[in-house]
Amino acid sequence: MSYESIKDLLATVRYYHTVNIEQSFHREDQAYISVKCLKNTRTLELTFIDSKAIVLYESIEDAALAIYEAINTPEISQTS
Repeated sequence: MSYESIKDLLATVRYYHTVNIEQSFHREDQAYISVKCLKNTRTLELTFIDSKAIVLYESIEDAALAIYEAINTPEISQTS
């Protein structure tokens, strides 16, 4: 997914900040990041599904870059 497409989706999520809308982003056919706008704010909450880590962003551009890099960067395999 392109950076611009991610920005567009985040703008839509933020626009509807008075209701509960959640957008999932996938990596290799699995949900990887879930995004919602905290109700009645402009703050985007990114939840990394595997680790349950939560990161808050005020900027659509910063959030979009974080998502873009997370879903498009190849995973490094952990071998012993």
